[in-house]
Amino acid sequence: MRLYVLSLEHLLVLVVVADVALGYLPLFLPNAPLRPNQPGGGAGNKAKNGNVKLGGKKNNRFTTTWTRITQHPPDTVEVAVGSRVELYCEAAGNPPPEVYWLEEKPSESYQMFQKAIVRLEEALSGSVPAQWEGIAHVSSAYVIDCVRPEDQGLKYCVSFSKNVVQTAITALLVNSTKVTECSEESQPTITLYQTWRFALIGTTIVLPCRVVGQPKPYLFWIDNVGKTISPATHERHIVLPTGDLQITDIKWEDMGDYACKVQSGYTEKSATTFLYPVVKDITEE
Repeated sequence: MRLYVLSLEHLLVLVVVADVALGYLPLFLPNAPLRPNQPGGGAGNKAKNGNVKLGGKKNNRFTTTWTRITQHPPDTVEVAVGSRVELYCEAAGNPPPEVYWLEEKPSESYQMFQKAIVRLEEALSGSVPAQWEGIAHVSSAYVIDCVRPEDQGLKYCVSFSKNVVQTAITALLVNSTKVTECSEESQPTITLYQTWRFALIGTTIVLPCRVVGQPKPYLFWIDNVGKTISPATHERHIVLPTGDLQITDIKWEDMGDYACKVQSGYTEKSATTFLYPVVKDITEE
């Protein structure tokens, strides 16, 4: 029997993924019924040997494409010229959403961007075998180190899961009567990471970790048992040039927290991703 001590936060995450497997996902899925009928939705669909299993084809919420912004940036932010701004946006989705920040009004440029994503998905669908990519919750930050008057305007947080799109808008107001001195250096800030990720055992995934700062921060990862990830000790783990962590051939033992840490001078920051491996149910219902 495999035992794994989980925090309350991790247990809540597992409740969510169990609800997904049974079709109980009104929190994330638009227009999802509160209590849908689930033929054969007994304990066999929940877990086996401690692993969440993907159910059969009937009412399988794992195969539904969706995204939902779970934490919106503030509606309005007012700042002085020369100050530093950080806007945060969080989104969940299946497959794991791509989160972008746009500074233009989502008209032609936004539509072109959306159509490009859809065309890319359509182009890939013919050559890449269909495989569940997992579910993830993403945190993204929009950073301006030295605000200028021309930075005033609407900022759009856009979450894409294939052709499903969600948008959140913030109005950035710049107060030109107040001026703050800009610094040549800026603190390290993690601008993109996943707070949790579910992925199929045996697949290869990439856990993002993007950082900004001046001078360029030093970045490294800590694995699920507290060890620093390096080529000498981790054959299946690779820290990519972008700062993302690639894990090959995911195993049940890979479950746990992975911490992306960044250092610049005396400042250190970190972001943690909880990885939960999922077993694919090969039986037909």
